[in-house]
Formats: sequence, C-alpha cells, structure tokens
Amino acid sequence: MTSNRVVRDPPSRCGRQWTNPPRSSVQWKRRSEVYGLAFHLLGGARPASHFLGAHDAAFPGTLLSVAMGSAHGQLMVSKLVRRLASQSF
Repeated sequence: MTSNRVVRDPPSRCGRQWTNPPRSSVQWKRRSEVYGLAFHLLGGARPASHFLGAHDAAFPGTLLSVAMGSAHGQLMVSKLVRRLASQSF
C-alpha cells in the first residue's frame, strides 16, 4: 500500500525568521512619543492611528514610519500633528 501523506519540512527551531532586523529602542521611543502626542491632541486612538497611518505627498511612506525613521522625521510629524490640532479648534 502506498501512503498519501504529504511530507513537509519541519518548523524552524528558532521560530519566526525575521526578514528585517528588529527595531531599535530609539525607534520605539520615537513611535511612542509621536503617537502619544497625536493621541492627546487629536482626540483619541482612532484619530491618532488614522492620521499617523496616512500617506503624505511630502514624505515617503506613512507618517508613523517617517517619525520612527529619524529625529528630524519625528520633529516634522510632530509639527503636522500640532498644526492639525490647532486648526480643529
């Protein structure tokens, strides 16, 4: 008799194989700071996530990725958050 079972490769011993290196603590700190600012000034989690997940023609990628990329990017996104918050009042 012939078995119809499919032989698969065993799972990796290391678990998930990362395609990109893990983000540094500096990037996570930038993310936390810019998200906290957006959360407080824009009125909660949903507006903050919507704003930071948006693409802007002036920046490559999402605003959150720009803020996490460098200190200058964080400054630029923080200015945009403050500008948007001041216009809404």
